[in-house]
Amino acid sequence: MNTPLERAIPKLTPITHETMGRVQASDQPTTEHQQLLNLDHLFPEKFGQYRVMKLLGKGGMGAVYLAEDPVLKRRVAIKTLRAELALHPVSKERFMREACIVSGLKHEHIVTIYSVGEEYGIPYLAMEYLEGQSLEDIIQKKRKLSWVQIIRLGREIARALAVAHEKDLIHRDVKPANIWLELLDKKSGRTRVKILDFGLARYAQQDVGITQAGMVVGTPHYVSPEQARGKELDPRSDLFSLGVVLYRLCTRTLPFDGDDTLALLTSLAVDTPKPMREHNPSIPAAFDEFVMQLLQKRPEDRPQSAKEVAAILQGMYHAELERTGEEQHSGKLPAAQPAGPFLPSLVGNSTIQQLPRPSHNFWTVFILAIIALCCISLVLLVCIKIIAN
Repeated sequence: MNTPLERAIPKLTPITHETMGRVQASDQPTTEHQQLLNLDHLFPEKFGQYRVMKLLGKGGMGAVYLAEDPVLKRRVAIKTLRAELALHPVSKERFMREACIVSGLKHEHIVTIYSVGEEYGIPYLAMEYLEGQSLEDIIQKKRKLSWVQIIRLGREIARALAVAHEKDLIHRDVKPANIWLELLDKKSGRTRVKILDFGLARYAQQDVGITQAGMVVGTPHYVSPEQARGKELDPRSDLFSLGVVLYRLCTRTLPFDGDDTLALLTSLAVDTPKPMREHNPSIPAAFDEFVMQLLQKRPEDRPQSAKEVAAILQGMYHAELERTGEEQHSGKLPAAQPAGPFLPSLVGNSTIQQLPRPSHNFWTVFILAIIALCCISLVLLVCIKIIAN
């Protein structure tokens, strides 16, 4: 999971077990311990059996490190909770609950959890290390995505959500930053979707728990209307968030926006977004209509399951493949260079033609023509000389 933050850190210094032991006064992190863990140039030497190699990134909830499993000889990503948050039982319980939830989800489009533990009073989980980039990275860099690629991404996200929903789990924070495009083959650029961060997930039938009723969680631009109102949710809330993701991918704009959170939530409650084809007429009409259905304010007006969404997108995917012949490119990462204004990919419909290289036959004919021209010139000169005499 290479990030700009990783490249910005000039040097990392490990904190040994002995140092961490000296600053740990109890089972909970001390103030000095918090200061150590929050320094970008320092990191713990080990978490459980995993040897930490470098910091990959830090956020509001914690940090992610690249580590190595010395037994299995493989790289892993270690996700930790911020030291000060680990002091709060609710935050700590939520973090550990995420690990338990995701460890029970086995699917090619959901990140795999290897183990869960606690070190220095800090909970952590070890998960598969993924090369590639997030969907948010692609959006920020304005990289090209064709309609075939966008539909494929939507289909894979829906398939992952369907697995979670079958276990009565709602993600509640479906957004581009939590959608990872794992690089499977560097040579071909082939990728697949991995859904990250089930930290806000909860059981659909859970009435009492660590998330209180009326509390709005999630990223405001991507929450469903019922989630914004703090209502009880069902899996159709994740489908609304998927609709927002697809809308942004297709138009480079958000369907609901505002100058502040209150204005955004008001827009979410009362505004109807413009059809995507008003932003870009080249968007397939059927896909536009389907995304607008995902963005319906009432859950009952949306598709009723992620499995249904995946099936519909699968049909659209094959239809676009037949129309564009783009199958070999649909799983590739977008071009590395910025693409400027968002336009559909021209893969499969390129008007650029490569000029044919001259063949050996061409050069043979060319040389013979030169020789013939010289002979004709010589004959003409002789004729002119005879006439002149």
